[in-house]
Amino acid sequence: MPKPVFIHIGPDGSADDALVQLFDANGYKTACHLGGELATDILFAQARDQRPLRQRPGIRLFAGLWRAAPHWRPPQEAWRCFAYLAKRISHARFILTLPDPDTWVCERIMRDEGKLARCHAFHRNVPELDLPDLWRADLRAHQHAVDDYFGDDPRLIRIDLTSDSPATLAKHIDPLLPMSEIPFDKWPDQRDQQVEAALLALYDRALEPHVAPDDWAQDVAQFCLQGVDSKAEGGIAGLSGFACDWDGGASVLNQKGGTRQIAVVTPEGAAPMALGPDDRHFKVVRAEGVINDILRLGRRDPVWIDMEDSRWMGSPQGEPLDRPVLCHNRRAGAVNPVLWPLPDQHAIGLSGFDPAAPADPVSFDDKEDRIVWRGMISGNEMRDSTRPGPASHVWLAKLLDAGQDADARDAAWDGLQRTSRLHFVRRFFDHPDFDIGVVMAFAYRHFAQDPLLAPYCGPRRGRPFFQRFRYQLCLSGYDHGSNFISALDSNSVLFAEDDGWQVFYSGRFKPWVHFIPIARYGNDILEKLDWARSNPDACKAMSCAARAEAAHLRDPHARRMVMTHILDGLAQSR
Repeated sequence: MPKPVFIHIGPDGSADDALVQLFDANGYKTACHLGGELATDILFAQARDQRPLRQRPGIRLFAGLWRAAPHWRPPQEAWRCFAYLAKRISHARFILTLPDPDTWVCERIMRDEGKLARCHAFHRNVPELDLPDLWRADLRAHQHAVDDYFGDDPRLIRIDLTSDSPATLAKHIDPLLPMSEIPFDKWPDQRDQQVEAALLALYDRALEPHVAPDDWAQDVAQFCLQGVDSKAEGGIAGLSGFACDWDGGASVLNQKGGTRQIAVVTPEGAAPMALGPDDRHFKVVRAEGVINDILRLGRRDPVWIDMEDSRWMGSPQGEPLDRPVLCHNRRAGAVNPVLWPLPDQHAIGLSGFDPAAPADPVSFDDKEDRIVWRGMISGNEMRDSTRPGPASHVWLAKLLDAGQDADARDAAWDGLQRTSRLHFVRRFFDHPDFDIGVVMAFAYRHFAQDPLLAPYCGPRRGRPFFQRFRYQLCLSGYDHGSNFISALDSNSVLFAEDDGWQVFYSGRFKPWVHFIPIARYGNDILEKLDWARSNPDACKAMSCAARAEAAHLRDPHARRMVMTHILDGLAQSR
């Protein structure tokens, strides 16, 4: 007979940590939250009808069965999955904690500086001010559902956090797991100091939503759908290894027909969602995010998705594509790549798309009269042809493999210097009109210590740093520069490389109307800088127009309508 395992099926909150403290004090192994991994484990196992928590032997308490980060992924509340857990883990015992509803709501509002509330509001398509009433109703429904399921079943222990003491819980557990140590006399209660602060925080975060023009969403969607041709010749050879084929049902396939580690499930008390294990490549998680975008619209349209960078397919330089595929970037004029917002970069609430971000406090006239840029040395070896040469990460890998071999290091460094961004940085690094440098991505952070790269590398900078400068720069990486929106949504004027790449918002931003275009690889930037300095009024007008257009990207309703129109357009093209 296996030792019992206890599972906390009360709502997320301070009770999770208190239970862990109680079990820890008595020498029992616990697992709590683990960055949301426990919640995903349970929900994914439920979707595949597998036993959950199989790889965690010796744990006597599971708690913190929730996830609410990042905000563009749906909140996961596996504490609601009590019926499934009871069926699949026969020796489990369950602890239902009953918090004071107002205290619990306030705790949620405050958690992670409001990030949990933002996640719930994002996926329920409601203002944050609506959450308290919704959460109270959720809590009542959950408690009733647990009571209906378990009734007088001895596997369930009910603990009222407002009246029952920790000793009461220990007494219930003791016959199964001895509980000789009770480390606290009462449950955490922050009610007195939380309520007023939580409500003030909620109202402080409440914003008057920006409303995009009526025809804006349709215009954006039409641009995203350009080039759709259901009769085009070709195939799927140009898709990346991260492509996904979703038929609108419960599972997702790869381009070879194999099963992806993405499942679509409708958890108890929640809307349908796509999810999967934590150890997947982030570009598969991006595809999962697209599926969740579609589910959040209340739809299950079958789609092909490829959220890899630099999608050349469907263009004259890439493989022909015989069906529409949702991508976050494409070459201008490509056939059948359909643009869709990139979940981990373009979601409302992320940098450049955050309605709560403060406005640039520095006027154009008060900024430093220089060009600023920071970024990873992504990009490819420069070529005269449309399609560039090897990517920078190829040369970085060669530099790493070279070790102490001087000749191999020189060869790798020569190749890296021919990549577009590093070439630009080295060209203008000491130029008085520029403040530029390399910020290595986390996975490549060790290269910042390499003596060849170290002189050009520096720390990541926040928005206030960039807002000091009159001119901000967007350089192409492997495709469209990711800082385009955050750079132009300021009192600065944006210099943007003409790189031939498009993303979902590209049709709305015009050269010389919203930004100053510069030639490929920035070869004419000094001439464009001279023009900008000679035309400050035109620069201010461009900056103003850019900010006005960027604001439309932060309208949640308009964003949902963009996605709706794209799906409608795909349905009509079949």
